[in-house]
Amino acid sequence: MTTETTTQVSTIALQDEFTPLSEQYLKMRGSNAPEFKVQFLKTFSDLLFSQNDEMLEKLSKTKSASLMNAVFRATESGASFAKKEISFIPFEIFKKEKKGGSEVKTATGEYEALVIFDINFQKQQILKLVNCKRFYTCEIHDGVQIISDMTTGNYSFDGQNDVFKPTVGYYAVFITTDDQIYDIFMSCAEIIERAKFSPGFKAANYTKTNNSIHFEKIVVRNLMKIIPKISEELKSVLAYDESSEYTHYEDVTNDGKALEEAKKELSEKKEPTKIVKKTPETVEQPNEVQAPETGNESDIKLFF
Repeated sequence: MTTETTTQVSTIALQDEFTPLSEQYLKMRGSNAPEFKVQFLKTFSDLLFSQNDEMLEKLSKTKSASLMNAVFRATESGASFAKKEISFIPFEIFKKEKKGGSEVKTATGEYEALVIFDINFQKQQILKLVNCKRFYTCEIHDGVQIISDMTTGNYSFDGQNDVFKPTVGYYAVFITTDDQIYDIFMSCAEIIERAKFSPGFKAANYTKTNNSIHFEKIVVRNLMKIIPKISEELKSVLAYDESSEYTHYEDVTNDGKALEEAKKELSEKKEPTKIVKKTPETVEQPNEVQAPETGNESDIKLFF
């Protein structure tokens, strides 16, 4: 059997397995409208036929719920796996075990599905918004003074933006059809700190600050949070683009010993319950909540 034939067999087998699962999944999510169901299956086929043999093997070992969620979000956003508008990234799942007095991580043989949206796809979706008059991003180089207008909440820049000097940050702006301006500037240090929240963070991606899609995409993503009336496709991108770290679990089999130790530890830490009697005169005061600060966007001046 040739490699091409083997790939076809693997692809068809995955499709056959996925179809009945997708019916149940979409029904549970209340998203089983005929047109969405057709697009959902089409997106999955798009995913399958865009993978090589190694990725197909990992895809077959991906947890069903995780895979379904990945395909669902790709369908919502309208992004294509074949066009590289969205990429399937399998993360191997590990479990923690205690061996020889030390804690070790062991592979479970399963994967979690993570999808990454291409930055150019996101930018094209922003440009397609009905209220978009203009949208662009740019690098800010050393020597440029960044001025934040405390009245409008917008940014202006003073000085020559010399592209041969080091990049100190990235700027993105969205101007609506009624000339309202929404903009954001983030220094390279701020971008790196924000990037560290992602489970897929790789320090090597942030060593080069100039002309970097890794820096740019974080600024664009944060701009999308303040753009008014974004599309449903962009809402889907935003909802999934900031994934929290996967939760590891601890193996407590070990002939029941680890489980009993865990129970004992919890029992020792548990504090006795305190009962407080309240008199009729006692009045509980509500906790004071500090409202988050928000900026009001208006005008902008760029000097390069």
